[in-house]
Formats: sequence, structure tokens, C-alpha cells
Amino acid sequence: MASESVSAESPAAAPEAAGLPRARVRIRARPLIIGLIVLTVLAVAARFGYNYWLDSITYVSTDDALVDATMTTVTTTGSGILDIWPVQPGERLHAGQVIGRVKPAPGAAAGVAFEITAPIDGTLLRVDGKEGQIISPGQPLAYIADLDHMRVTAFVDETAIQAVGVGKPVDITVDATGSTVYHGTVAEILPATASQFAILPSTDRGTGNFTKVGQRVEVHIALDGARDQRLLPGENAYVRIHR
Repeated sequence: MASESVSAESPAAAPEAAGLPRARVRIRARPLIIGLIVLTVLAVAARFGYNYWLDSITYVSTDDALVDATMTTVTTTGSGILDIWPVQPGERLHAGQVIGRVKPAPGAAAGVAFEITAPIDGTLLRVDGKEGQIISPGQPLAYIADLDHMRVTAFVDETAIQAVGVGKPVDITVDATGSTVYHGTVAEILPATASQFAILPSTDRGTGNFTKVGQRVEVHIALDGARDQRLLPGENAYVRIHR
């Protein structure tokens, strides 16, 4: 009697022998990608939140700030014809320097020629007067600013002003110069809110429809090495005052 052979094939090989395809484990990529994106967004948000919290306990910050300088208007105390007026914007002047002359207007009963002088050391920002023009007392002829001693004027929220003190260091960036960081110190804190000096008051507490408005206090910041900075009065700034 012939001996029968027993097949040693494993069960896993049976489907292949029967012509059935082998089952494959597929990893679905879409949920994995979505999960990674969510984790990345959460990590970025956490980092941003941490930086915001750290900034709030380390600095008093405001973007309501601008580069500022002492500016004076060039005027005259008399009237006449602006006879000599050679000045141009950008010229550096010294206090007392003669920059023009006014002669009496034709037909004036009594008048003498007089000189126009620069009121302060500084740079001419704008010139409005024209040679040959008839001028009157107090008429603005030009504007001069001391660009060697520029400052930053910042408006700090009333809820944070108690953390600001004269002499505290300040980090400053200016929109016009991008990420360049300038340094300065708090030089002066005005003892009143900015609304007290406004032409039109921001609130009317005497009416029944009063709406509370947050107030801001004006702070002057002296720039370190202002003479060497290429900044212009009026440029927007962002300041961080160290607590």
C-alpha cells in the first residue's frame, strides 16, 4: 500500500495556492497629515502665547508712538517784503544766524529793513516763505527742528503707567527702518492724560450718555546717540519699556 504524503504548507500559503491575493496592511496618510498640521498649529499658538505672556510681564509696550523733535516756527515781528530769503529745506542753522531780510513795503509810512534770524540750532524742515512775498507779523516762514536731540513720544495706557518710571530703559523699533532696534531711556512722564491737552475733549462727563474711554499718558523717551540716527520726526514707532 502506497504511503500518503501530508502537505506541510502553512495556512497562510493556502490562499495563495487557491489563487487569492495576499492581504496588505494599508496606512491611511490623510489622517496622519491632518494630525501633524494640527500639532504644528498648536505648537505655534503655544509659542506665541508664551512670548506674549513673557512680553507682558517684562515690558510695558505700545505702538501708539512716534519719533519727535523740538520744532520751532520761524516768524517775524514786523511786516514788509521778504527781500532776501535764500534758505532751503535740509540746511543746518545755528541760533541767531541771519537767514533773511525784510524791507519796508512801498508806501509804508514808516518802516525800516530788518533781518530774520534762526531761533534755535537745528535743521530746516520746511520753507513756506517766498522771496518777494509781502509778509505780516507772526506769519510762519519756515520750520526748524533740533534733529540732534530727537526723542520718541509714546502714549501709554493708564492701566500700565504705574509700571513706567523716569530712567527706565526702552527698546524701540521704527516702521521706516524695519527690525533695527534703537535704545533709549524714559526722560519725562507728563502728569496728566493726553486728553487734557486735546482741542476737542474725548469724553463729556456732564451728559447722561457718558461712555467711559480708556485714557493714555504721554511719555517722552530720550534716544541714545540721537545725533547718529537717521530718523525723521513723525515716523511711527513701537516701544517696549522695561518694567
